Amino acid sequence: MGCSLAYHLAVRGRKPLLLERGRLGGGSTGRCAGGVRQQFSTAINIRLGQRAIELLQQFEATTGTDPQYQPIGYLLLATASAQAEALARDVALQRHLQVPVEVLGAAEVSQLVPGLLTEDVISASLCASDGLAGPNEVTTGYAGAARRHGAKVEEGIDVTGIDLNGERVVGVRTNRGPVSTPEVVICAGPQSRQVGAMASIKVPVDPLKRHVLLIEPFAGQPIRSPMTIDLATGFYFHPEGDGLLMGMGDPAQPIGEDFTVDWDFLPKVVEEGSRRLPALAQAALRTVWAGLYEMTPDRQPLVGGAPDRPGVWLACGFSGHGFMMAPPVGESLAAVICGKSPQVDLGPFSPLRFVSGILAPESVFI
Repeated sequence: MGCSLAYHLAVRGRKPLLLERGRLGGGSTGRCAGGVRQQFSTAINIRLGQRAIELLQQFEATTGTDPQYQPIGYLLLATASAQAEALARDVALQRHLQVPVEVLGAAEVSQLVPGLLTEDVISASLCASDGLAGPNEVTTGYAGAARRHGAKVEEGIDVTGIDLNGERVVGVRTNRGPVSTPEVVICAGPQSRQVGAMASIKVPVDPLKRHVLLIEPFAGQPIRSPMTIDLATGFYFHPEGDGLLMGMGDPAQPIGEDFTVDWDFLPKVVEEGSRRLPALAQAALRTVWAGLYEMTPDRQPLVGGAPDRPGVWLACGFSGHGFMMAPPVGESLAAVICGKSPQVDLGPFSPLRFVSGILAPESVFI
């Protein structure tokens, strides 16, 4: 998010300074599954997904880096009547907004993903232009292009405080000295609550651990399948190199910044995976890691001016969608910061919504 914003501010003539406490992509971004999709339940997320894919298609021309965008498609499976009804409503909205999404039956799903259990599938939606991109490539691509346009990108710098004059921001303190600035954007992912507290702002963002498993090649593996997601359980998988990448959320996972692998939970992922894709039962685990979602109460981001803090902006709380939203949110927030009209109206993400009570929660959450 920070690299995207730095780039889009720089191309508008601003001279941003990006401060990263570790290395670029060393946190949530470098641990994510790399998915990019338009199949959401809210109009703003659909529009951002559409714009994300447009920007990824233009990415090499604008930054000089191949983002490794692969339109393998997203396939969402509904196995209960309530899910099928919700899927139909979501598809209607997506089609209204010109998303090329199809509705499939169980037989069509079986042909698309050989070996998949489809006996309980009522319906499914498929958008062929959804897919994957490279988190490292997009991050470094934006950082390099931002530098070429005049931005400064500094790694290994800890922000230790935010200085205010009354309610207005006037500077940032770091372990390498102070920086005077009239504007700050908090895009610290799972650590945004702590950074916000430096400016006496309550930022309702909490870290939530998620596991990702990489599976060795195995007999019966669907080679060219889309990103396939069981909406009932949250289990998902997609091809990754010569193997398969898969994961599933843990409903009992407590909030907290924790990157350790929970080996007691992994058998549940394997069990559910083997049920949905029986050939997985004979597969071997190549590696596993844990990353962090940055959760808000309504699973929607906080993007815009911070309440009662002139000069402080928020771009955080993306609840598992940060990588895919980074290109369009960086583009549109940079426009707003520069006093221009954004490509996508970010109003529904306003940090003031929890005060006003005007919420539009996202239901298609993986």
